[in-house]
Amino acid sequence: MIWALLAAYLTKRPPWVQASVFGLCVGLFVATAAMANGRPTVIESMLLLVVVVAIVSGVAFLLTLRAQARHGWAAGTTPPTWVTVTYAAVWLLSVAVAVRALFGAGGFAVAVLAIVPIVLLTPPAIVAILTLLGRPPTAPSAPSASGT
Repeated sequence: MIWALLAAYLTKRPPWVQASVFGLCVGLFVATAAMANGRPTVIESMLLLVVVVAIVSGVAFLLTLRAQARHGWAAGTTPPTWVTVTYAAVWLLSVAVAVRALFGAGGFAVAVLAIVPIVLLTPPAIVAILTLLGRPPTAPSAPSASGT
C-alpha cells in the first residue's frame, strides 16, 4: 500500500518531471556502470557522461510520454505499464551495477553514484514488480460516510 502511494508521487507528475528524473537516474546508472571496475580519474569526464546520457535518455522518455498522451493517456492518471516496467528495469540494473561497483575496483566511491537511481525508482519499481507478479498494490480506501 505505501509503495503505491510513493510510486504515485513520481508516476503522476507531468511528463517533463518524469523525464527529468528518469534521465538523471539513467545517467547516474550508466556512469556507475562505466566506472564499476576502475576509479574515476577525471571528475569532469564522468560528469559529462552523466549529463549527456541524462539528456539523451530524458528526451527520449519525454517524447514517448508525449506520444502516449496523444493516444489517450493523461498526466496525473495511472501510467501505462511500459512506464513502470521501464522504471523497474533501470532500478534493477542500478542495483546490480552498484553491487558490481562495490565489490569491484570502483569500490564505495563509485557505488555511491547508483544511490540516487535506487532511491528515486524503488517505489515505482516495486509497484511494477508486484503488478507483473499478479499482485498489484492497492491504494488505501477512503473512510465511509458513517465513520466506520
